[in-house]
Parts: sequence; structure tokens; C-alpha cells
Amino acid sequence: MDTGVLSIIMNLLPWQFRGLGILATIMFVFNLVLFTVFTLISLLRLAKFPRHVKTQTLSHEEELSYLGAPAIAYLTLVAQVTLTCSTAWGYNWTVFAYVLWWIGLVWTVTLCSFQVIVLAKRDITVDRQLSPTILLPLISVMTLGTTGGLIANYSVGLSASMAVPIIVTGYMCIGYAFFLALLYYAFIAHKLIAVGLPPPMKIPSLVITVGPVGQFATAIQTLSSAASTRGMFGSYNQGTWLQSSAASSVSAAAILIALLALGFGFMWITMSWYIVVEALVKRQLPFSLAWWSLIFPMGVYTTGLLNLSISLNSTAFRGFTTALLIFMFIIYFVNWGGTLYRIYTKQALGVPQQREEEDEQAKEKKETMDRYVVRNGGNTV
Repeated sequence: MDTGVLSIIMNLLPWQFRGLGILATIMFVFNLVLFTVFTLISLLRLAKFPRHVKTQTLSHEEELSYLGAPAIAYLTLVAQVTLTCSTAWGYNWTVFAYVLWWIGLVWTVTLCSFQVIVLAKRDITVDRQLSPTILLPLISVMTLGTTGGLIANYSVGLSASMAVPIIVTGYMCIGYAFFLALLYYAFIAHKLIAVGLPPPMKIPSLVITVGPVGQFATAIQTLSSAASTRGMFGSYNQGTWLQSSAASSVSAAAILIALLALGFGFMWITMSWYIVVEALVKRQLPFSLAWWSLIFPMGVYTTGLLNLSISLNSTAFRGFTTALLIFMFIIYFVNWGGTLYRIYTKQALGVPQQREEEDEQAKEKKETMDRYVVRNGGNTV
């Protein structure tokens, strides 16, 4: 999904240079290859160890939450089908992207609801142990809204009768995910204040907290742009809301809401990146797969700024967008270097070391909680 969001930003970047579109297409193809390979690996694992996969998914909150990552990757591919294939080869690819989007709707909303049900019914975590990865299924639903907005804005030959259902459903989806994300934010903040930071190997996952607000800001802007700038509401012309007169108000409100959301997201950026940089400076941040979680949340925050740069005709936001894209590419290549080195040295990406350190951290936190319970006479409320 990191490769996908980078390719989307490259495709939409206001400051284009010759060859950038070709690079974006290469990233799109690479993203498709990665998605195919990891899908086959996951299916093979499921076929060979079905009971183990089921037990891990229903017994560990992080395993359950990471199911949102493939859905996000899938939706970045759907977005690129629109941005690359539809614009190059016409209406047939528009229909293809349209069908893929509705499949993504079933996938992401079912997954997100499944996560909530499992967390409610099964005692697999407590509020003091929640990981930021719990936000991933919600981000997948918000990514559905962003992808819907891109389809409605950039697809060749898309009619209003096809676009408006996507726009309306997209609004409902981002509302579903955003307000649930606010509840999860409260738990995550409570956990950080009451318990402290996650183990060093998982510190990069704190950046995931930027994802929901960044993707929400992007989604609400792209959907509103389709309604107003692309003229889908005016072409549809039904009811009291699906009118051109309402579209401009919807678009203006979306920009205001996006600014508020991105402001909230900036708070999470400053907190999470301060902790990441501090751990890196102190050499307490060994490489792990968690480093890949540094890119996508910043990517969707960047797309939010990118849309603002268009809506506000802002050179400053264009500059921020370009700077963040360069920054993410640096992290992207560093992560690939670390990943390939770990594979080459047969260190299994640091998994054994990560488990040993996590066990030690869990032991220390349990001792801290036990002392807390003793001091408070057994009352942990």
C-alpha cells in the first residue's frame, strides 16, 4: 500500500515534470506485482495452516487489525486503474474500476464491522494494551471514500447516474469510519498516557495514528470535488440536495472540515515523529517491518494537502506536498534496503529479536501494573 499511495501522489502532483507520469505507472505495476505475490503467499499460508490462522486472527488484536492492510493495497490499485488505465484506454476501464470499487465496499465495511464485533465479543485485549494498528480497518474504509472520489473525478465517460451513488455511499463510509476512529483515538491516547510507549520495535506504528484524519480529509475533498467541480450533482439533478446549487456549499464545507481534520492530524504527526526520531537518535529503534508503517499514513496526509493546494490555489501547500513526497521516497528506499538486507542475512526481518524484546517489555509492563494495583488496593478504575 506504500507503493500505491506514492504512485497516486506522483500521478496527481501539481508540479509535474517530464517522466513523472511514467514513473507513477512503473510504481503502479510494481504495486500490482507486490499485491499479487503477497496475496498468493497469504492464500498458501491459509490453505496450509487454516486452524493456526484462525486462532491467531481471533486471539490477537494486531493480527485482526492487519487484515485492513490488504484491503488498503487493493483500493490503491483500484485508484490507479482509474488514474492510469481509464485515462489512457477509455470507458471500458472506467467500468472495470467501478465494479472493483463496489467489491471493495463489501470487503472493507465487512472487515471493519467484523473487527468491532470480535473486539466486543472476545476478550483479546484491554484499553491499556491497544495498538495503533487497530485503526487500519477504519483507514481501509476511508480509503474506499478517497478511491470513490478519484473514480468520480477522473474516470473517462463516467455518467452522473454512476458517479452519484459512489459519492453518496462514499460520504456514508467515511462517516462510519471517522466517528469510530475518534473513539479509538481516545483509547490510544489513554493507553499512551496511562501505560507509556509501545516496545521499541513497534514505535514506528505510532505514525498510523496520522492515517484516519489524513485519509478523511482527502476523501471528503475528492468526493465534494466530484459533486461540484465535475458537476455530478448538477447533472444528476434529483431531490433537494443532489443539485448544482447545493454542490458549491458541499465543496466549501468540505474544505473547512478538511482543514480542521488536518490540524488534528498535525498533532499526531508531531507526537509520533518526535518519539520515532528520539528513539532513532538514541539508537533504540532497530529495523523491523514496523518501519513500513511510516509511509502510508504520511502519504494520505500528503494527499489531503495536495487537494487543498488545488482548492486554495496555494503555492505553500504545493511545496509541502512535494517536500513530503521526497521525504517519503527516502524512507521508502531505506525500508527496502533494510528489508532486503535482513532477508539476505537470514535474520527473518528481525522477528526473533522482536519477540524477545516484546516479551521483556510485556514482563516489565505487567510488573508495573501489578505495583499500580497493589498501591490502589486492587482498584484499577
